[in-house]
Amino acid sequence: MAKGNVGKAVVVIGAGAKLAVKYGPQAKIAWDKGGKQAAAAATARTKSLTSRRKAFAHAGTVVDGSVLKIAPDGKTAYVVFSGEQPIATYPHQDVPYPALLAHVDLGKRVPAEKKAPKASARQLGRGSSTKRD
Repeated sequence: MAKGNVGKAVVVIGAGAKLAVKYGPQAKIAWDKGGKQAAAAATARTKSLTSRRKAFAHAGTVVDGSVLKIAPDGKTAYVVFSGEQPIATYPHQDVPYPALLAHVDLGKRVPAEKKAPKASARQLGRGSSTKRD
């Protein structure tokens, strides 16, 4: 490393240390208030998308397969049907099918071959999906 670069590195590190001492407590408070909830929400969304993908993959392997999105206890779940018979839930639910589907409009099922379009990278909050050189 050249002597000039070492001096610049020392200045940058010193400035970073000053900022960490000055704003570190506020950053921790902000993370405790909002960051953990944001991380939990992102994890929940990822689990929901994984369950959706698994449900449509399963529905594509059965006769007259379809998927119905439900929200028992406020968390998204997907019920896979073969014809009119429910055969699986993603993620697994301990509640029996009659209780799970008691107040649900079965007409909102989505056939496996006509599954809803995938969420784009922009809808998922990942910005543009195009590659840059």
